[in-house]
Amino acid sequence: MSEEFEKASAIGGNDRIAFLQRKVNRLENEVARWKREESALRDIERRYLSLLENPLLILMVISGGRIVFLNSVGEGFFGFSLRERPRVMLTDFASPGFCSSVEDLLKWEEEKEPWEKRLAFPVRVEDGKEKWLDVAVAPADLAEEDTLLAVAMEIPPPDEGSGREGQNAEKITPAAENISAAFAEEDGAISSMTAGFIKDVLLIWNREPVSGESLFDLAPGGDEGLPFRLAAEKALSGDWAEIGHEAGGKFFTLSFAPVFSPRGELRGISLAIFDKTEQRKAERAARAGEEKFLKRFSLVSDPGMIVAEDGRILDCNRAFADRTGIDQERASGSTLAELGLISQGELSSLLASSKESLPEGPGIRLRLNLPSGEGLDALISALTSGAGKDRVILMTIKVMPDHKAAGDRDPIQEKKPERAQIPGREEFLKILSVETETAENSRRPLSLILIEIDGFHELKSSLDDDEMSRFLDDFYQSLKEKIQPGEFLAALGEGEYSILTKAGGYIAHRAAEKVRAMIFHLKLLPEVRLSCSLGVSEFRSEMTPEEFMKRASIALREAKRAGGNRAVLAP
Repeated sequence: MSEEFEKASAIGGNDRIAFLQRKVNRLENEVARWKREESALRDIERRYLSLLENPLLILMVISGGRIVFLNSVGEGFFGFSLRERPRVMLTDFASPGFCSSVEDLLKWEEEKEPWEKRLAFPVRVEDGKEKWLDVAVAPADLAEEDTLLAVAMEIPPPDEGSGREGQNAEKITPAAENISAAFAEEDGAISSMTAGFIKDVLLIWNREPVSGESLFDLAPGGDEGLPFRLAAEKALSGDWAEIGHEAGGKFFTLSFAPVFSPRGELRGISLAIFDKTEQRKAERAARAGEEKFLKRFSLVSDPGMIVAEDGRILDCNRAFADRTGIDQERASGSTLAELGLISQGELSSLLASSKESLPEGPGIRLRLNLPSGEGLDALISALTSGAGKDRVILMTIKVMPDHKAAGDRDPIQEKKPERAQIPGREEFLKILSVETETAENSRRPLSLILIEIDGFHELKSSLDDDEMSRFLDDFYQSLKEKIQPGEFLAALGEGEYSILTKAGGYIAHRAAEKVRAMIFHLKLLPEVRLSCSLGVSEFRSEMTPEEFMKRASIALREAKRAGGNRAVLAP
């Protein structure tokens, strides 16, 4: 292009104007060609989407004989999901005597036209029954010869006297009572329908459909039949449509889908009717139960929350807003840690306890830091409810009486308040399991820092029990003041500690260096210079909690082997 403009600059007068005009014309032609290609691609996309959404057609993408994509109709036909069986072969389902024919069908021949290769054959599905499929294939990717797009439809078994292989279903079979479907030509005339379709139309509109009559005449005129006619017209324009209809105490969905010829031309539309009465009853019962639960939940006197598995609040009752001063709009989508009520470590403990606690379980005693600055002693119970995608955690907060105001303080607890609240190894392992699972699902960084006091056994032998207890309390408090919000600190044993942080490996290593320097300058004991060794490990995908902790332990051993007083990051 630059050479052409250099030539243009050398041309003067009318010649230069003519040259630039030719240039503009060529660019306009390119733009027109790009628009045509974009329109063609959108048309192809629309046709494939209509195939995908057609309630009667099974759509598969087959690569190297394996089914790599299967739509919902196909999953219902075969009786399994590709998530359960991701490496299944189509020939595995072909009945004996048809495997070689199916293999030939899946070998694409360049001289064949798209959708020209077609085969009807029986298959064995999950429940052991034999069903017949009519399958047509076309190349899915021109760059990959073994990748095919297959469109299939269930057909009735051929008659005893007719040949079984190569049978094609040109029309919807009228004998199928368990399928409610019909096919209409471009002008709307019904050319074929099933016995199930006739039965459902009698129930819905109290009339029997006749082959050859217009599909638009099935529904009554006026506003009552307007949704039906609009959906049929939308399908004739090449788009999928679905409407609902109540009749005879039942609820039906009517699905309209365009049907294209092998060359991509619109041949007509299909109409499938599905009885969704029981499904709708179940949905209504679920909604009624949900509304009943939420009504009772809002009237509970104790503050309560419905929390997702990651700790984010989905809903809270009126008592929660009244007691904490945080309304539902502000609480929704946030965690208790993000609201500043508790620390991230305490939230992780709650989420871990929800998998094991019972409704009558004791819960976890924590101190809530309210936005007003008030501290509130509370017992928080967490219980997992539901399963799968519907799994939530129900949390209730029971405010504990203020023993300090009542003069009912325990002198033993008053002496060592922090020591009694130090999380141990068992609690740490529970939280580690929860946090690694969350990091695996959310792809967020997570690192573990293991700390061991150098020469701890010699130090322990030089102190009595009371001095050792005070030293451990002071050392733990010093570590607790050093960690950042959202990090979890636990004591794994005598002189052994762990910090779980939501940071990458290099950032966690820098944090470990700061902890090492802080400990080195601590003066908890007279004439004793403390030092520690630290091992840092970053969590990686598909790593188990045991492997995660083992890597940090190896790094800790390397730090001790090098003389101590250093932090080592696991490779």
